[in-house]
Amino acid sequence: MNRNARRAAAIMLLAAGAVLPALAASPAVQEAQTLLSQGDYKGALDRLDRYLASSPQDAEARFSRGLVLVKLNRSDEAIKVFADLTRDYPQLPEPYNNLAVLYAQKGDYEKARDALEAALATHPAYATAHENLGDIYSALAGSAYNRALQLDQGNQAVRYKLSLINQLGNGPGGYAPAGTTGIVPGKPKTDILAPAPVAAAPAPAPAPTPAPPVAAAPADTDTGAVVDALNAWAAAWAAKDVDGYLASYGADFKPESGSRAQWEAQRRERVAKAAHISVHALSPQVSRIDAHHVRVNFIQDYASDTVNDKVKKTVEMSNSSGSWKIVRESIR
Repeated sequence: MNRNARRAAAIMLLAAGAVLPALAASPAVQEAQTLLSQGDYKGALDRLDRYLASSPQDAEARFSRGLVLVKLNRSDEAIKVFADLTRDYPQLPEPYNNLAVLYAQKGDYEKARDALEAALATHPAYATAHENLGDIYSALAGSAYNRALQLDQGNQAVRYKLSLINQLGNGPGGYAPAGTTGIVPGKPKTDILAPAPVAAAPAPAPAPTPAPPVAAAPADTDTGAVVDALNAWAAAWAAKDVDGYLASYGADFKPESGSRAQWEAQRRERVAKAAHISVHALSPQVSRIDAHHVRVNFIQDYASDTVNDKVKKTVEMSNSSGSWKIVRESIR
């Protein structure tokens, strides 16, 4: 993590929410939450682990376990907990928000942004996610301006923009340091992310605001090949052709948590477990990232013997040896 990311993490959001408001907590979860509020994190984790051994699909217990792992500074394990929740319960916004918190603490602001956008896709009125997304955009802007300043030390316009970004952390009340916010059942809490301050320079007149960049559309031939590759991915998944499904992912694809080998083993298990699967990539919208990468937004219509849902999904694809492969995926 670079210096800016480390400084941002020092005044970072902490995990939001102690309970999922749409779910009723079991007595075991309530007991664990009491232990958590008393600072007995190991006791809370032990109680949740014992309960989950017999009730592994209890979303509330799994969510609470993720919060305990955050308190124990076991962030990689917490990321896995919240990532699994977003896959198993994509309609719940809170796991996406907490996943974003942990990604941001690692300085991975792009993954944090994607997770927050997914939270807002499921729950547009989620104020905490809106606030956190604003903080992530500020961090991304601060990082980009700092990089520009490293390349052009005399650019006073960039210094001015950085000074504006830094002022976001000096509003009424300021920012609370990470870890100071208590967890209250039923009430999501956050601290705030701020970009790293830089030495202030005399502010020149504001520079004109540039027009936002627009992604170029790929050529029609590229669009057709991308959509064909996406449909082949969905068809292999629906046919339970695991080898064909996994072959749709590029060599540089990295799952949200765990190793590539662990991810592949989990996908094989889940695909094989379903009695039947139906997958359709609806309304794909293709935009170019650069000469060799595109982004595809679409609606994933998935049905099996146990799950039936539609989610907004984004994949990034790379042209590798003449074929398009998935190198990144997220639910919006």
